[in-house]
Amino acid sequence: MTVETVVGVPVNALFLHNYFNSLINRLFKILPMKEEDNESLQDYIASVQLELLGCDAFIEALHSDGSFISLLSILQAIKDNPDYSVRKVRREVFHLISLCTRLSSLYIEGGDVQ
Repeated sequence: MTVETVVGVPVNALFLHNYFNSLINRLFKILPMKEEDNESLQDYIASVQLELLGCDAFIEALHSDGSFISLLSILQAIKDNPDYSVRKVRREVFHLISLCTRLSSLYIEGGDVQ
């Protein structure tokens, strides 16, 4: 299975499957940063968002995917609310990981790409 890109060159869907799996580690990194009250957390989240926006602009199938929009929205909420408790951020990070797992599963052979 392949997915279309905005440059008109299809890529193997396994590319996206692997991307979303690797993104999980980047999202998980938010937890220790929050627990340590790391002052660069907002910058880190902004960097992840920038990467995701670039991915959305590049991969046509993501343009209308609700899970992908949820990823961006939750990251924005965490970034905009540095006073969120560690507990709340932990819950949202695990939600983000769940969304990535769902997105990843869409892009394996036999997945139901919408």
